[in-house]
Amino acid sequence: MAKGKTIVDERTLAGWFSAPTEARAARLLTEEKDPVFFHADVEEHVQDPETGVTKRCDVTLRSRTHPVATVEMKRPEVAAADSPALQTDSWSKAVGRGLPYFLTANFEEILVWETEKGSNQKDPLIRFTLAAGLGHSSYAPKRRTEISENWVAFLDRFSALIRERESKGKGPRKLPPQVLELKEVIHEAAEEAAERIRSAVEDEDFRQTTLEAFRLQFGVEISLDPYGNKSRLLAESLQVATIATFVVATRLMLYQALANSTRPDGKSFALDVLDITRTTGDPQRVLSDLSGLYKHARRKTGDFETQFSPGELDDIVFVDAATPRKDVGQLWGKIIDVVQSADWQAPVTYVPGLYESLLDDEHRHVMGVHYTPDPVVELITSYAVQDPADVVLDPASGAGTFVTMCYERKRALGSTHDQSLAEVYAVELAQFAASLTGFNLTLADTSASSAYPRVFRSDFFQTYPGERSGLMLPDVGRIRYPEQVDAVVGNPPYIRFENRLPEEREEVFKFLQKHFMKTQTAYPNFTGKADIWAFFVAGAHMYLRPGGRLGFIVSWNLLASDYGDAVITFLARYFKIHALIDSRVERWFAAKQNTVIILAEKVADPPAKLSHQSNANIPSDHQVRFVRLKRPIEELVSTELPRGKRAEDLVDEILATDTDAGDDLRWDIRLFQQKALLEVETSRDEFGDD
Repeated sequence: MAKGKTIVDERTLAGWFSAPTEARAARLLTEEKDPVFFHADVEEHVQDPETGVTKRCDVTLRSRTHPVATVEMKRPEVAAADSPALQTDSWSKAVGRGLPYFLTANFEEILVWETEKGSNQKDPLIRFTLAAGLGHSSYAPKRRTEISENWVAFLDRFSALIRERESKGKGPRKLPPQVLELKEVIHEAAEEAAERIRSAVEDEDFRQTTLEAFRLQFGVEISLDPYGNKSRLLAESLQVATIATFVVATRLMLYQALANSTRPDGKSFALDVLDITRTTGDPQRVLSDLSGLYKHARRKTGDFETQFSPGELDDIVFVDAATPRKDVGQLWGKIIDVVQSADWQAPVTYVPGLYESLLDDEHRHVMGVHYTPDPVVELITSYAVQDPADVVLDPASGAGTFVTMCYERKRALGSTHDQSLAEVYAVELAQFAASLTGFNLTLADTSASSAYPRVFRSDFFQTYPGERSGLMLPDVGRIRYPEQVDAVVGNPPYIRFENRLPEEREEVFKFLQKHFMKTQTAYPNFTGKADIWAFFVAGAHMYLRPGGRLGFIVSWNLLASDYGDAVITFLARYFKIHALIDSRVERWFAAKQNTVIILAEKVADPPAKLSHQSNANIPSDHQVRFVRLKRPIEELVSTELPRGKRAEDLVDEILATDTDAGDDLRWDIRLFQQKALLEVETSRDEFGDD
């Protein structure tokens, strides 16, 4: 070191970046802009994929929810920012975290590199000056303000690069423009309806009807107390009106989709033009006009009785008011104009996202509405559905994302519309969600001759294989729950079992006990604070035939809780677990907790007296793949294949992996003997959070 020069180390420089990054994010938020970067975290420890040695990144740049890039720094007197050794060091840490970018820097400049291009690149994506001519770290303190200001300018430049790449197809999927337009006019109509609802709830009969409808449709409690907290009443009435308006809008979308489609014989349904009396201020007139259209659609199509049957939500959103507004017809006319202006085929690609976006944060959380993105559903269904004749069950279907993808998967494999619709079963407790499932399946093929989805409006734990259900279908009769299925898929609820009512908990125990008495299956003894999804895993086993496949997305507690241990042990005894998959780089829906995908194949049960030992039907050398993705699933599935087949190659490659893989830019994979999972502490230690 030169005499009189005091070195400023890399950690100090890294610390200078943290506060400006957060201040920049806060400023952009006040300007109603969405920052790419929220934090610059200092010295995060990561594991080198080649050596297994734990190293630390000087800085990790993060968005609101996940890391985006590592930054590795040297002092200017030690190395240039494009030093090959510095590149290699930063690249290895980016690979270890599965990040798309790695950065190298000294006090003078900072460079951005693309991880997938390797560790030895000549031309960076960005070369940005922090402190021109700074040759020694000892001079850095005098230029700290300059370095900080240029760091903020660099973040602007780097953000622009990322935004540009997102706009070219690498970013998160947005709602289509026509759906955003529909969302806007739904909000306008709902605001008007909310005023009438707030006035009408002073009638106790109407209030109780609304409360019961909301409880039945969505499984949650509201108060709508006209004499209670005013802001709460405003929020609840608007949310009720928004959801009810959305329900009616989905019927209008179905009507228009049928009007635009043709029958199997090539002829149209010849439906009347979708319209209402637009000059009226009487909501009951609008309801009467729409009811007439529904009746007309049922008569002309000879079908869709269940979909075009008005219910209590129609009565709520079109409730009379003492002082009606003159623009009721006009507002609903705007919804109709948007509906008529677009093609509403394949609603499962946008309706769940639209519904989720219409809910405020509180109701979305309470109602458990978390839309599972298409690429995740593609992966799970590509694994679970292997044959066009497979019978599939989703025990908690929500809006029908999984069952609709299963329908499309079966069609892509060669099944017919009628066969696919008859072999895909859904169970859903909330009436509205069950209706959405039916809606999405109905519009899967509007040119087909029948549209009778097998959607059971029931608590899964009140079903039983082969028994008669409450579902009656025209020309078909009463439907039974399937005796055995080839696949069980879905995203079961993340709700604490202890939060269910005592009688509901008793139903779950009866459900499992009934099957135990029949098969002597040793179901897990879930105790403590188990989430209800754990019981769905046991119920899936009940419905699956030997050789049938389970594809669930469940909470991270599978690998980090006592009841998760019980689920792992149960799976290891009755299934060949092919893979457990999580992600370093994304959350798969808007819940606050991380998630894990289970891909497992049921085997024949062992004899009852051996039910607590290793299952001889599982090969003793069977290996489980613990997969941690380093890329969003959307980047790993094919965009060139039709829906239902886009994740086939991804699934095949993961399941074909027979050695540990740590240096792949797409994922880390570690293999374990399944028999070791009967002592699940091993898996928790090895696959725990970094």
